[in-house]
Amino acid sequence: MHHLRRFFADLSRNIGLADEVITLRPDRRAAAQPMQAGDVQDQTEHYLDITTGSSRGLWTGFWGWGTLMGLVVMSPNFFHGGERAVFALQVNGAMAGVTLVFFLLEVFWPAALPLRFNRRTREVYFQDGKKLYHTPWDEAVAWLQETRQVTHHAGVNRLTPLQILLQRFQQPDEVIAVNLNLPMGHTAQTQAMLWEYLRCYMENGPWFDEQGRNTPESTRQAVRKRFAQRNRTGKIDIELHRELVDMGIMTRDRMWFTNAFQAVMLPALVLRDFVWQLAQRRAARSQWHPLVRERCRADGPTSRLYDIERDQGLHPDAPQTLDPHTQRRSSPHEPSKA
Repeated sequence: MHHLRRFFADLSRNIGLADEVITLRPDRRAAAQPMQAGDVQDQTEHYLDITTGSSRGLWTGFWGWGTLMGLVVMSPNFFHGGERAVFALQVNGAMAGVTLVFFLLEVFWPAALPLRFNRRTREVYFQDGKKLYHTPWDEAVAWLQETRQVTHHAGVNRLTPLQILLQRFQQPDEVIAVNLNLPMGHTAQTQAMLWEYLRCYMENGPWFDEQGRNTPESTRQAVRKRFAQRNRTGKIDIELHRELVDMGIMTRDRMWFTNAFQAVMLPALVLRDFVWQLAQRRAARSQWHPLVRERCRADGPTSRLYDIERDQGLHPDAPQTLDPHTQRRSSPHEPSKA
């Protein structure tokens, strides 16, 4: 993908960022260990999705929680009968109707698709409406830049965007830079750890330990369980809060208040998780381009979108490459093959 590399070099030189950005590569370690703080939306044997920050399920969870609380508060009216019972029934029925409307909208309205890293084809995908963008993983061009934004309202804000260049499918001259997460509140170190997480997934994964080493089959179920728990919002983080107290970050009174608040809001968060999962499964089935969907199946083709473009003559300078699995670079945790 010499086109993307030339594009990045020209962009850095033209806007004066050549000395300020940190370039990241798939074949070079970016941090001492991998870490992701909830940015990974889904992780399977074949692909990993980076969340787009969608708030799907929040409105359903909020109104569902309000309906449940209203039912609890107004429940004595049902035992008195008469107008009080009718009023309670009308109020709760209206709130339940609003909850149902938000549920249908959040599940069936087209959702923003994530950034997808495919281990089978070693390619990265992003879809914006009908526009499909991609880049081969082995030639990916990514970078981060740590900056500070000063305003008289919020003071100093730290912004560290982590971006990757992608080209439009069958229109390689159209190039976009996609943020892997929100840049606010991140440092160069945390963003590099996220990139290292992605690199370990593509090179060593799909499952690996805290040091990025591929985990044996006997421990993969435990890793999957920890991953699912970390990405679930409908929970009470008692163990995490205890650790924060032991580290002196959280006071004991604040720990009990936070646990109580999460317990009260638990129905809303559980309902939010349920709606979010439904919306994402539906989007994965119906919104992704057919070429992406079939390449994410266990029995799907392993050819890249880049290979399709090359066969169509869109990359005349590209060499004829083999199957992406035969081009796999040696991991720092795996011995090189002679």
